[in-house]
Amino acid sequence: MSLVQNPVIVYISPAELVVHPKLIEIYGENEDRPALEKSISEKGILESLKVSARTGVNIVLAGKCRLQIARHLGISTVKVEFVESGSPEEDLKLVLDFNLHREGGKTHYQKFHEGQYWESVLRPQAKERQRESARRLNQSNDSNLNHSVNESKSQLGKGKRVIQEVSENLNISVGSYHKGKKVFELISQLRELEKFKAVVALEMEFNRSIDAAYKFVCNQDICNQVIDLLEADEIGSIGDGIAWMRNGERNPFRRFQLDQVYQFKKRLRPELEIVGRVIGITNEFVVFGLRNLVNMNLEIVNLRPRQIDAELQDEPSASQRKRIFHLMQKFSDVFPVQVSLTELLKLPNLTDKEEVLLRMYESDVFEKTWEDYKTQMKAMEVSTNRKKDKICAA
Repeated sequence: MSLVQNPVIVYISPAELVVHPKLIEIYGENEDRPALEKSISEKGILESLKVSARTGVNIVLAGKCRLQIARHLGISTVKVEFVESGSPEEDLKLVLDFNLHREGGKTHYQKFHEGQYWESVLRPQAKERQRESARRLNQSNDSNLNHSVNESKSQLGKGKRVIQEVSENLNISVGSYHKGKKVFELISQLRELEKFKAVVALEMEFNRSIDAAYKFVCNQDICNQVIDLLEADEIGSIGDGIAWMRNGERNPFRRFQLDQVYQFKKRLRPELEIVGRVIGITNEFVVFGLRNLVNMNLEIVNLRPRQIDAELQDEPSASQRKRIFHLMQKFSDVFPVQVSLTELLKLPNLTDKEEVLLRMYESDVFEKTWEDYKTQMKAMEVSTNRKKDKICAA
């Protein structure tokens, strides 16, 4: 198993290449590498992809991201260097060897995925060294026993402890490796149990901090409760779950109140205003009223608490809302006016035209028109009665 002597660089189509499944398992199918993409778009692929053709299929052992970016940019051919491999096990070892010092950084979860492989390789080697030492001791006779013991100790000293060597390969301390291994094992168990929401959340916490994830996993009571909450979709992260457990609060709706206005970090849709008003809270959703900036109409959006990435704002329309409540009392017996005012209360703020509508309701025009209408109706009633009287008299 080695690189080809005096390797020949060839250029082949990305369509003829297949990524080794272990690369996808460890590093994910699609990675975001903007700096690498910028470099490739400007300079092309500088370092060749390492490929094995052992099975007759061109399997990429190193260069998954470069291949992914080449396909995205529509590059017709990529630089490839073929390597020699005699078995699937050798393919796998090359994958790990080539990616040991992978550029772009690795998450903790990716490192421990690699650690799992290194342990599987190094532990049998360590056991073989131990067996060899035992054989040498058994072969010793009384005259050279002490010499053999010393020689065996010397041989054992030449090999590092497995955990130490794995930790060095992953560029983390032995203590962190012991802690992280416990977290990695729980993530694997959750994946087998198909608790995928908990898997995603714990993996995110693990990548943020090995120590924090380890402390969480060791507190089995909190850990089990938070996992249940994650799977029930009541929370979206380990941090939220820990906070709620410690505060004795499990209601994710507790921070929302009717009529509050929130500014979202990103627009929910391009056509919607970035601020919204809470107009309802159900057992499942927080209901927001937002303005559609294309047609200026009100749109209703239902969001689960974990989906809401927004900050509470000071009330932007306090004086206008006070006026609307006053008008609703004034026109309590006029249904169409009640409907229009109720809809205005659902919006985070009012447009100039809506302000004009308020002023029209507040002016004397409406009441004067109403009084004129009543006078006309009364006059028509009097006229009708007179006609009836004349007919009766005739």
